[in-house]
Amino acid sequence: MDEFEKGLARAEEVIGRNEQVLDRTLRRLDLDTSGLAAVREMRTWIAAGRPDLRRRSATIRAERTEWAASAGAPGGLSAFDEALYGRAGRDPDVYAAVTTLTAATAGGEVDERTLAALEKRKGDAAFATALMTTLGAAGFRALMVQTVEHGGDQKVKRLQTALGSALGTASGRLGDAWRDELTSGFRVGWQDGLAVALALKQGKYDTRFLTTVARKLDAWDREMSKFPVGSDPGVMRTVMEALSRDPAAAQDFFTGDPTMLRRFLTERGLGDGGTALGKALEAATSKLRDHEGSPQDPSRGYLSAKLTSELVHIEAERIDAGRPSLLKPVTTGRILAGYISDIDRVAQNRENPMTVGVSGADNPAVPGKDPWGAQFDRQELRRVMREAFADSTAFTPVLAAQTAFTSLLLDYGAARIRQGDRDTLLTNAQRAGAGFGMITDAAGLAKIEAGKALDEAQERNMKIFMAVVNTALVFPKKGGWPITADLVGAWTGIIEDSAKGDAESKARSNANAAVDHYRTLLHDLTAQAMLKHDVFGPAEPPARTHPWASLEGLESGDDPRRNPNNFLKDDGRTLMTMDEMTDKTATNSTDKYRRVEAYERWLYDGLSGKPWRDVEDRLDQGFFHAFAQYAA
Repeated sequence: MDEFEKGLARAEEVIGRNEQVLDRTLRRLDLDTSGLAAVREMRTWIAAGRPDLRRRSATIRAERTEWAASAGAPGGLSAFDEALYGRAGRDPDVYAAVTTLTAATAGGEVDERTLAALEKRKGDAAFATALMTTLGAAGFRALMVQTVEHGGDQKVKRLQTALGSALGTASGRLGDAWRDELTSGFRVGWQDGLAVALALKQGKYDTRFLTTVARKLDAWDREMSKFPVGSDPGVMRTVMEALSRDPAAAQDFFTGDPTMLRRFLTERGLGDGGTALGKALEAATSKLRDHEGSPQDPSRGYLSAKLTSELVHIEAERIDAGRPSLLKPVTTGRILAGYISDIDRVAQNRENPMTVGVSGADNPAVPGKDPWGAQFDRQELRRVMREAFADSTAFTPVLAAQTAFTSLLLDYGAARIRQGDRDTLLTNAQRAGAGFGMITDAAGLAKIEAGKALDEAQERNMKIFMAVVNTALVFPKKGGWPITADLVGAWTGIIEDSAKGDAESKARSNANAAVDHYRTLLHDLTAQAMLKHDVFGPAEPPARTHPWASLEGLESGDDPRRNPNNFLKDDGRTLMTMDEMTDKTATNSTDKYRRVEAYERWLYDGLSGKPWRDVEDRLDQGFFHAFAQYAA
């Protein structure tokens, strides 16, 4: 092809040069020159045809070198598909991609060059769109089906990933007709649905494209479930995995059809214990929080809260009906952790007649503007938490979120003390007490009979709780609310690490163990907040009520940081955690708990002075009153 094009180039040059000589000669002899028109037409034809020949040559070269180690018929000649060449827009890479990919998937043997070439271009929007348009939706699906049928080969799996990624890149540019064809005309069996679902797991998809295809697969799945052929290989599980990567698409999937959430929570198990569904629901409920829009024009944050409210309501109905859960408990815990402020509000306030809905009221005792909140029926919420908290993986993130939210409430209240307002701190302590009471009641820790052995779930949850008491002061904080999934994960990791250690967990408990421990935690968080905002006075030089002013054994001129009784970090405004106050290398209990005793001496024996006396009694009163309704 290359030599032929070069020969035509020489011919074009020769004809062009000699045509002018002939024209001049004939005119000088006064002879007819009309015959030269055929020569000119030949030259024009050659000039017009050479670019296309070069493109064809580039196409064959791409197919035989970059996209595959070898291609074509025996003897080195390539069969050239004129129709495909036209559909590919005469693009060498698109033509080569279609021919080599079709051959590879049909035979189940993928050339490394084919893979590398596709992987190199899968993020190129122009190429990906041209490839999908040339293949057509049915052609693309046929390729994906072939990868499913030969799915045991690692190269085929790489090809599957690259094809799905390329579709994701092109998804925002493909029309409705292409998208509709992708989910039309499925053969009997699961292969076509699985092939499309697997493609959706790869790359980054246009939200509308992903949502629409996911809904169509769900509609197909509902029909397939009526008359199943063979065992389901996990089509909708794969769809959930794809949706979990795009929170907006996951949200649109569950909110666009009023039957969707109930179907997957109560009817359609996915065969993985609820893992994939849980990830999709976490994305839909917890990733997009705001207070934009209105009930008439709902924002993403509004829809997140509404979906969470509906989830708790449906789960409570399922529990009442005695049906097993299709969600992992940890999913319930992680979602509820993101709505901890709503749990506290429901725990403290009187019963709300609205079972399902969105709360827009802003809490004046919390800094900033609250996001849209989920409305819960108190009894339904307690049932859902009680079932989930039988697994400590669900209890842990909710307890962590409650502790962190309490810290935020108390920190804001302590900051208000400097402005002469002590009521905010006390109001927030009461709200925290109600939230802690409801959560511990659901975990089986609020009402423990004296001397009675804890059951296995209670014992696990008590150990988690003790880990929180010991580590709460080192939870990573953020400036605003609500909490993020990453932050919940960080807290959970700290708690689990502590629980693996030697935190004490007794098989028997005093009746008031939980409330006593929570009182201690509340005092620690309050003292920390007051120290942070200098309510006890400055650290250097230390005010009379500051801890460094009354450390035992501290002489004039000594650095309090080096004192063995010091329980503050170097900034003089941050409490050590209980773990940090405990000297694990000590050989006797006196030295082991020296810092703990120094802290309690300062806080409770009058050394903290009027700042603490002014809040302690009312703090306890508000906390115990709110907690008591759950511990009674």
